Amino acid sequence: MNCKMVWLFPALLILPALACGGASAPLPEDASDAGITAVAPQTCAEIGQRPDGKQTFYEPNPTYTDPAPDTFWQTAAPEDVGLDGRRLNKGLEAMEKERSLFSVLVIKDGLLVAERYYNGSAADQSNNIHSASKSFLPMLVSIAIEQGYIRGLDQPIYQLLPARYELAGEKRQITVRHLLTMSSGVDWEENWTEFWIEEEPDWVGAILAREQAAPPGAEFNYSTGMTHVLSAVLTEATGMSTCEFARQNLFDPLGITIEHWGRDPQGVYSGGYNLYMTPRELAKMGLLQLQNGRWQGRQIFPQWMAQQAPLEVWSEDDGGYGMLWWRQKIEGYNAVVAWGYGGQFIYLIPELDLMLATTENTADDHWNAEIDPADFMRRYVLPALADAD
Repeated sequence: MNCKMVWLFPALLILPALACGGASAPLPEDASDAGITAVAPQTCAEIGQRPDGKQTFYEPNPTYTDPAPDTFWQTAAPEDVGLDGRRLNKGLEAMEKERSLFSVLVIKDGLLVAERYYNGSAADQSNNIHSASKSFLPMLVSIAIEQGYIRGLDQPIYQLLPARYELAGEKRQITVRHLLTMSSGVDWEENWTEFWIEEEPDWVGAILAREQAAPPGAEFNYSTGMTHVLSAVLTEATGMSTCEFARQNLFDPLGITIEHWGRDPQGVYSGGYNLYMTPRELAKMGLLQLQNGRWQGRQIFPQWMAQQAPLEVWSEDDGGYGMLWWRQKIEGYNAVVAWGYGGQFIYLIPELDLMLATTENTADDHWNAEIDPADFMRRYVLPALADAD
């Protein structure tokens, strides 16, 4: 299929109001980017929801303290895995000038070989990873398929959504695959349409009611609206919230606790945004993908999805897009990228068993200065491999 990719970037605007949903315990009113301590939630219902009465598509981004220490990662000296520690440390020191940077983690051969925190951040600080969380949705979809909740990637979504959403015409041709590849054809202008949707009482219904701008599968159009619809699909298909399904099947096995996950007015958890993790937890998700869905001897999500999701469906000279994963070329290597607004990144180079994870402060949109992890890889990480040879 010869289609030109339209490059639209993930969830760039952060709004000043907070979303609320459900009757679970509210967060303290003085929550701010300075950090608060949240009790580790044992269930999704215990995840604190915003006390603000307004519903906004994107939320402000306070930093939380995760009270559950992460003891999973084994560390190693860079030299133990073939990296020049001096070159790598030079890069970490160079990042000190980045005003909004929170963290940089480098993982080689499954070992944490570099971990640096900046601007008052720490390993236990949990912040909004924004659209980097989109890359976890293929994992959940494949688990739902394996468990029999969804027939396959090509099942039409009208069969999986609540009956009140009466899809007609070309919308009845939209499949799960189309949502995963940003090709539903439903009209959406990222960082603009959201402001209209948040005024509606039913966000999923409002998204699906938009004009069919192109036939399903015909072209790429980056749409956080469609990943939110995918969350609604998972909720209806599995009979549990996306949060609960993810907790049972993905996060609990990896020892990940979620301090916050936003919801819309109907209670649908945000599909690919408003999800909070610590840097080490974000890196766990990258390692899971790098290990083809396998974790400590257990297959968490199917290998076929781990292998298919990063494959280019839409391509350009300098990169491409698969199933909610970006693609880039870095010094001839194929990099697989989870990309969240403001500097929340997972960079994977499977050929080298290498990963870079970064987080940044997005509490102040005007202060944020998103780094370029690909440049860090080119200037420091990959040369550190070469220098060690």
